[in-house]
Amino acid sequence: MSEGLESMAGGKRDDPKYAQVSGFIPKELALQFKATCMLQETTLSEALENAVRLWLAQIQAATPEES
Repeated sequence: MSEGLESMAGGKRDDPKYAQVSGFIPKELALQFKATCMLQETTLSEALENAVRLWLAQIQAATPEES
C-alpha cells in the first residue's frame, strides 16, 4: 500500500492536487470492491483512481475524434 507514508504526513486529503469523489453503488458491489482491495493489498483510493482512469480511457477510445 503506497498510501501508508502519505497518511502519516497528512495524505491526499490535505493535498490540493487531489479531490474527493463519492457516489452510491449497490451494497454487494461495494463489499466486493472493498474485499478485493484488501486481497490485492491496495487502497480504495488507488483502486478507484485506476477504475476511473480505465473508464475514461474506454470512453475516449469509443468517441470519434472531431476534425
